Amino acid sequence: MAKSMLLGMLTLSLSTAGFAQEPDATHKGINDSIEQHWGMEISQQEIDAINQAMSLGREISRRAEKINGLPYRRDAHAKATGCLRATFSVNGDIPAQYQHSIFSVPGQEYQAWIRFSNGDMTVQADSKPDARGMAIKVVGVKGNKIAPEFEGPAAQDFIMTNTPAFFNRNVFDYVEDMHYLAKLQRTRYFISLFPPRLHPRLFYRAIQTVSKTIATPLQPQYYSMLPYRIGQSVVKFSAKACPGMVLDDKVDTSDKDFLTTNMQQHLLRKGACFDVMFQDKVPGANMPVDDASVIWSEKDSPFVPVARVMIPPQLFTSENQQQFCENLSMNPWHGVGEWEPLGSLNRARRVVYQAVSAYRHQQNDASVATPTDWCLPGEPDCNPLKDIIHSKPEWPLPRCFDSLTQPLDDKPRESHCERVDK
Repeated sequence: MAKSMLLGMLTLSLSTAGFAQEPDATHKGINDSIEQHWGMEISQQEIDAINQAMSLGREISRRAEKINGLPYRRDAHAKATGCLRATFSVNGDIPAQYQHSIFSVPGQEYQAWIRFSNGDMTVQADSKPDARGMAIKVVGVKGNKIAPEFEGPAAQDFIMTNTPAFFNRNVFDYVEDMHYLAKLQRTRYFISLFPPRLHPRLFYRAIQTVSKTIATPLQPQYYSMLPYRIGQSVVKFSAKACPGMVLDDKVDTSDKDFLTTNMQQHLLRKGACFDVMFQDKVPGANMPVDDASVIWSEKDSPFVPVARVMIPPQLFTSENQQQFCENLSMNPWHGVGEWEPLGSLNRARRVVYQAVSAYRHQQNDASVATPTDWCLPGEPDCNPLKDIIHSKPEWPLPRCFDSLTQPLDDKPRESHCERVDK
C-alpha cells in the first residue's frame, strides 16, 4: 500500500512538472511485452515504476543537453573518456560451474570494445570527483540472445562502476531518485525537509560513489554492483588491473580531459590488462539479490578469476572513433545462453537503457553503432589493426656473453651485457 501511494504521488509530481509519461512506441504495450516476450512474472507496481523510469531517463537526457550542448547523451555516464579495442579471453582453468554462456569454452578468445566513462549526467572536467565506469562489449559471440527484442548481432555486455554497491536499493528507489535528478536536484532523494526524508545509508553510498578521483581509467577496480545468474550460480562480477601492471603516477590534471590524454599516452608505449572475476552468492551470508546498496563480503565469498581482458597499445582518439563511442549502446541484457541479469534494477535497465538509447539516437539523427569486430561500423576498407601499435624487436637480437667465452672459430663475439656498477 505504501509503495502504491508513493508511485501515485510520483505520477502526480511528474505531471505537474511537465514531463508526464507519453504514450509512444517505447511505452506502448509494455505490460504485454513483459508478460509475453520477457518470460517474467513481475507485479504491476514494478511495471509502473519501469514506465516512469523510461520517461525520467529521457527527461534527464533532455535537461542535460541544455547544459552539455549537442549531441544528446546518456542520462548517466555521459562523458566517455575513451572506447578501446581489446581481447576477452576465457581462462583455461575456469571452474566448471561457470562454463556457460560466453564462458562455456575454456581458453576461448573474443574481440571486444571497452567504453570508459565518467558517471555524471553532465560533461565535467576530469578533475572533478565522480563515479567512473567501465563497460565491456564482447563481440562475435554465439548462442541464443537472452533478450530477443534487441536487433542486430549478438554481443555480451558487462557494465561496471568503480564502487561495489549502488545508492538505490531497487527500482522503486531508482524511480524516486530519478524524479529529482530530472530536475537537477541531486541530493533531494536522500535528504529533504519537505517532504521530510532521510536516507543516511544510501546517502553515504552516494557520497562514496561521487567523491573519488583517479589518475587514469586503467587504475580502478570496477564492479557490477548487481547480481547475475550464470548456469545455476548467482554471481557478481568485477574487473581489476592485472598484477604487475605499471601506470603513470604523475599526471597533469589541468587538462579538463586528462583521463583521455593520460590513457592515450600510456597506450602509445604499452598495453593494459584486467582480470575479470566472479563472486558467488553463498548461503547464509548477507548477499541480497534485490538490494544493490549491500556490499557482498569478499571474506564470505572471494572473487575468482574467470577471464582476462587485454588492451593492446593503440590509438583511440580519432574523430571517427569518438563518434562511434557516442553511438555505442550498452545494456546488461545484451547476452547469450545461460546468463540472466537479476533483480528489479536489472529488469528496469532492460527497457530504460533501451529507451534512453533510442531517444538520444533519434534526437541526434544517428544510428546505433553495433560492432561485430574491431572495425568501426560503416567504415569503408576497414583494417581492424590500423590503430594497433606494433613494436618491432631490435634485429639482430642483442646477445650477452660471459667475459670468459671462447668462440670455436676464434671470431670475436659482440656482447650486449648490461654493466652493473658496484
